[in-house]
Amino acid sequence: MNEIKSLIFSLLMVFALGLFFFPFFIRWQEKTRIGQKIKREGPNLHLHKENTPSMGGIIMILSGLLVLSFFQQFTPQIWIILITLLSFAGLGLLDDYFKSFRGEPWSLKARHKFLLELVFSVLILILGFPLFPHYLIVPYGSGIIELGEIPFFLYGLFLILASTNAFNITDGLDGLAAGCGILTFSFWAGLFFLEGNFPLAQVAIIFSGALLSFLWFNFWPARIFMGDCGSLSLGALMGILALFSGYSWLLALAGFVYLLDTLSVILQVFSFKVFGKRIFLMSPLHHHFELRGEKESKITVRFWIIQGVGVVAALLGIMR
Repeated sequence: MNEIKSLIFSLLMVFALGLFFFPFFIRWQEKTRIGQKIKREGPNLHLHKENTPSMGGIIMILSGLLVLSFFQQFTPQIWIILITLLSFAGLGLLDDYFKSFRGEPWSLKARHKFLLELVFSVLILILGFPLFPHYLIVPYGSGIIELGEIPFFLYGLFLILASTNAFNITDGLDGLAAGCGILTFSFWAGLFFLEGNFPLAQVAIIFSGALLSFLWFNFWPARIFMGDCGSLSLGALMGILALFSGYSWLLALAGFVYLLDTLSVILQVFSFKVFGKRIFLMSPLHHHFELRGEKESKITVRFWIIQGVGVVAALLGIMR
C-alpha cells in the first residue's frame, strides 16, 4: 500500500511541477521570440505554428529527475536511466538550439545525429550490460529465449535506436507523441510494479506524469512543443525500460503508434526508391490523414485510441 501511495504521490508531484514551470518557460520564449521553425517540406497546415515555443523536454526531464531523486536512491539501474536521459536530452538540446536560436529547421544533419545516437547507445549498453536480463520472455506464454552476449548487445542496440527515432518521428501533431507516451510509460509502470521492481515502476510513472503536465500545454492548439530534447530522451528511455523488463517485444504493442508511424516512413521511402511511387500522400502516417482533410485533433485522439488498444494487448501478453 505504501508503494502505491508513493507512485501516486510522485505522479502528482511531477505533474504539479510541470503545471507550475511550463507557463514561465513558455512566456520566456514568447518574450525572446524564439521557437520552433517549421520545415517547408511539411504540410502547409503547420505553417501557422512557426515560432511556437519549443524545448518542452527540458522542463519534463528536469522535473522528472528532481522528483526521482526525491523518491529513489541512485542504484546502478537508476544511474543507467540518468545517463540515458541526460545524454540523449543533450543531443536533442543541441538540435533544438539550431532550430530555435539559429532559425535552421533542419539543424543537425541526420547522419551526424544518428552517429551520436549510436555512440550513446553503445556506451549505455556497455555500462549497463551486467544489469540487463540477457533473455526475452515470450508474450502470451511461459517460454524464455536465452540470448548470448553478442546477440543481446546487437538486439539492445537496435531497440534503443528504434525506440528513440520512432518517438521522434511520431512527434508531429499537437499532443500525439505525448498522449501516446503517457499510455506506454503507464504500461511499463504497471508491468514493473507487478514484477516487483518498484524503482523502475516509479521511473515510468514519473515520466508518464511529466508527459501529462506537458500535454496540458501541448494539446491542440499547442502552446509549446517538446523538441528533440524531449522526444529523443524519452524515446531512448522507453527502449531502456523495455530492455530492463525482459518483455521488450511488447514495446511493439504498447508503443504501436510509434511502430505504425515508423513503418509508414520506411514503406514510403522504399516504394519511392524502388518503384517511383508513393504509398501515402505523405509520411509519417499522421500527415497522410492530415492531407486527406482530417482535423489534427481528431487524428491525435484516434491515434491515442489505437495506442490504448495496443497497451491492452500488451497487458494480455504478460498474464500467465
